[in-house]
Amino acid sequence: MTRMAVHARVVILFASAVCSICLCTGKTSAETPVPSKGLTFQRGCPDLIQLIKKLTPAVVSISIERHMLQKNSAHTSSSFRSHPELGHGGLRSRERFQLDSLGSGFFSDRTGHIVTNAHVVEGATKILVTLSTGKVCTAKVVAIHPKVDLALIKIKPPYPLREAPVGDSSRVQVGEWVLAIGNPFGLGKTVTFGIVSGKGRFIGLGPDDDFIQTDASINPGNSGGPLFNMNGEVIGVNTAIIASGKGIGFSIPSNYIRQLVRSGDGMKQPARGWLGIYVEDMTEEQARALGLATPIGTFVDEVLSGTPASSAGMREGDLILSADGTEIRNGRHLSRIVSNIRPGDPIRMTILREHKKHALEVIVGKSPE
Repeated sequence: MTRMAVHARVVILFASAVCSICLCTGKTSAETPVPSKGLTFQRGCPDLIQLIKKLTPAVVSISIERHMLQKNSAHTSSSFRSHPELGHGGLRSRERFQLDSLGSGFFSDRTGHIVTNAHVVEGATKILVTLSTGKVCTAKVVAIHPKVDLALIKIKPPYPLREAPVGDSSRVQVGEWVLAIGNPFGLGKTVTFGIVSGKGRFIGLGPDDDFIQTDASINPGNSGGPLFNMNGEVIGVNTAIIASGKGIGFSIPSNYIRQLVRSGDGMKQPARGWLGIYVEDMTEEQARALGLATPIGTFVDEVLSGTPASSAGMREGDLILSADGTEIRNGRHLSRIVSNIRPGDPIRMTILREHKKHALEVIVGKSPE
């Protein structure tokens, strides 16, 4: 658990017939991804035509209906389809269904399962999915990821579907080429091209923020759409942009999709590891006071009583330097490592206490949901 201030103003990618923008809210491999067979390069850029033709049928546009109940008025918006009913006290009211063009998604298999953002389908009374051929199908929500903004919905396939293979986001490298395909501003089937600009970005949407940053242009309506690598694999789900930025988009890493799909298949989400501490990252001044060139690790700000950290003897003020054999960069890095440890298993940690290093073993607990 971390305590920190968030300064970036973030826009969840959301396109609507009523409002165009809604303001809301691993291990790294040294290997360089190899382009898929048949992909040629001209002047340093890949030839994308055949790749786009292959991938586009796997991408869909998503719109929803939201239920609203409003008093009768002489002024009604054409955005609503209304059904009269008798309100309380004999007053006439209208039951309205607002139709929004919201976002994007992609098939994770050929049985009709579609991955998108949870905020795209939040509050929906009806979900409409438009396939690349223009065919419109209704969908239902199958699963919501408990920690990140992902949802799994399903349609009944009207014909054989094209699925988008899911890649390993832990192998993503800064600088590799990527494609974003989606439904910006309701345009549908829009392709943009760029590179991975950064990894492990925290933008304040939740404690599990671990976004891939890209300069491939994404806009409101791209929410839930895929970010592809040059092997035609989904490595991220486009989710947010910086409101005042340009060419700064964020995608949820594809490895979270595997957890989502497992829960959609009726498999229980694996329990997450937990220590029971609050942490505070080191400042430049604190690093200089300790004789360090740059800040490292994270300080224990509070140890909750009766928790795994308390039982192991961890104290307020301890500087956590490593965990599970990995040097800790900051509190978010520590949180991701611990959450992937199975409850009941030990985690070995190195801490700095009163200018001396100590080894500490903590039996990881189960994260309270």
